[in-house]
Amino acid sequence: MSSPLLESLRQLVEEDLDGVTSTPDGLRAVADTRYGEVTVRIDLDEDEQDEDGGAVRVSVRVPPPAGAGQEFLLFCLATNTQFWGVKIGLEDDGMLSVHADLDCEDPSQADELLASDVLDRVETILQLLDEDLVDYALAHGLGTPAQRARWERRRPESLGEDEADDDDDEV
Repeated sequence: MSSPLLESLRQLVEEDLDGVTSTPDGLRAVADTRYGEVTVRIDLDEDEQDEDGGAVRVSVRVPPPAGAGQEFLLFCLATNTQFWGVKIGLEDDGMLSVHADLDCEDPSQADELLASDVLDRVETILQLLDEDLVDYALAHGLGTPAQRARWERRRPESLGEDEADDDDDEV
């Protein structure tokens, strides 16, 4: 059973996140990203024992790209210095966890500000996966052939190429 905080949060974010569902562990939503289909997790932080407030963890867990080694761990550490509210780390089971912890003052009910922060962190997490992680994996030959094909196929259109085509027309 979901807590009152998570249930009120679900009501506030369900318009902006596809398929938000309550589970015994927390809220779940599926996002179809360049990296792949991922499950966005919104959970109460189990480590938080403060009765005057609470914490919500927003996270995505994914396997590291195939072929990742020690250099990839350095990339993760360097990435953590670039993002203020989102961190990337390795879990005990070897999965990558891209996560953000948010404090909430009233653990009995979510408010609009908390919902906005959750949505902002979800967007940042997905951006980190789709841009930083995918671009790093492609540049370093990581990932399976199927993953690399997906990542290449879903590469955002470069404005520089379009602008170069426009410049040719003017000559």
